[in-house]
Amino acid sequence: MASDADHNPVLHGRYKRREIALAGGGKLVLQVNGSIEQIEADGTTAGTWRPEDDEWATHAIRFGLQPRPDTVPPASRRQREPFIR
Repeated sequence: MASDADHNPVLHGRYKRREIALAGGGKLVLQVNGSIEQIEADGTTAGTWRPEDDEWATHAIRFGLQPRPDTVPPASRRQREPFIR
């Protein structure tokens, strides 16, 4: 029986290497560092995208991945008033 880990492309903070066949004979390859390569049918690399690239998300969605939003530290609950004498 397959576990959730078999279908999850991200394992323990690393990406799981996966390949998706493309209609033209090429493939998209998700590497363990999160980069995605488009390999043509003849074996040449047509493109490479890293997780920090803007276009990465358009290819990552095919692997079920979405870009992580930038985290912002929460604002303080108390607003400090300026000290006035």
